[in-house]
Amino acid sequence: MTSSRLSSTLFPFASCAFCLSIFATSSAQQPHQVKFRIAEESIIIVPVTINGAGPFNFMLDTGTTNTLIDRKLAEELHLPLAGARPLAALGKEADTFLAHADSVSMAGANVRGLNLFVINHLSDSPPYVRGSLGEDFMRHFDLLIDNRHHLIQFELGSGSLRDMFAGEQLPLTLTGSTEKAPTENRLIVVGHCIESEGREMKFQLDSGATRVMLFSGLNARAVFPSAPTHTVEGPFGLGIEANLQTAHLRLGKRLFTETVIVPEGNITPRGADVDGLLPTSLFRSIFISHSGKFVILDPSAKPAVAQSKTPSGIDTQIKDADTLRTE
Repeated sequence: MTSSRLSSTLFPFASCAFCLSIFATSSAQQPHQVKFRIAEESIIIVPVTINGAGPFNFMLDTGTTNTLIDRKLAEELHLPLAGARPLAALGKEADTFLAHADSVSMAGANVRGLNLFVINHLSDSPPYVRGSLGEDFMRHFDLLIDNRHHLIQFELGSGSLRDMFAGEQLPLTLTGSTEKAPTENRLIVVGHCIESEGREMKFQLDSGATRVMLFSGLNARAVFPSAPTHTVEGPFGLGIEANLQTAHLRLGKRLFTETVIVPEGNITPRGADVDGLLPTSLFRSIFISHSGKFVILDPSAKPAVAQSKTPSGIDTQIKDADTLRTE
């Protein structure tokens, strides 16, 4: 039985993705654009339509393997149940019901035949969203997350968007730290931590994480000095005790000095098979090419290619996170 994982500071992992019943369509030849809003410092909120209803406010989370939906919304939309599968967070695993959606759409891009994990009380906790759009949706698209302008550009498969940006291409891999069999629906980049004598580390690229997190036993090996612990909370109300440390990370040719979270007690997500989380909010923008299996950190526009302008009026489809609880 295949297990799926929540993400963000809930610890991402991996999953099946119901590949046989899923296909994606696009209503435009040019890349799609959608404005997003930010909740709780770095959580990306986008408008999502399900079976033609909506739009509803969803997190966009590259670290979640499968799309999640709040139980109340699944009931409102009368989505049929599609069995159950294990879902894990913080090392705990439980069978979770699935609801079948004929279509899940964002800004004209449509993925048909998705089975969504039904989460109780998802909309009751900040940022009061109705679901989380995971990699089972996004893996069909190449996308630019522009954190400066709160804009996402994306298109189905390989196309003009991929030709617009220049920069160092860091390969994406589906294979984790222990070199097990590749796992679907993960975005893993290889880097190095100077404090761990420069050894290779594999990071889950996670748009739901607020800070870099390292959970590969660094505390146990005394890589960092002991420090007071703090409670680090995820977007769904879960928390862990962790140290805050300063680390020097190398990704490709770039060296970063960052405050990182090191969980107390040598927490390693069961089966996660990566060394840490790398938030997309760390960069001004980030281009993720699922078709080419690479990522560009802070890409620049290629010569003679003008940056696309933010489309007017799109943000009116996205409701402010502060008003969600009253809906």
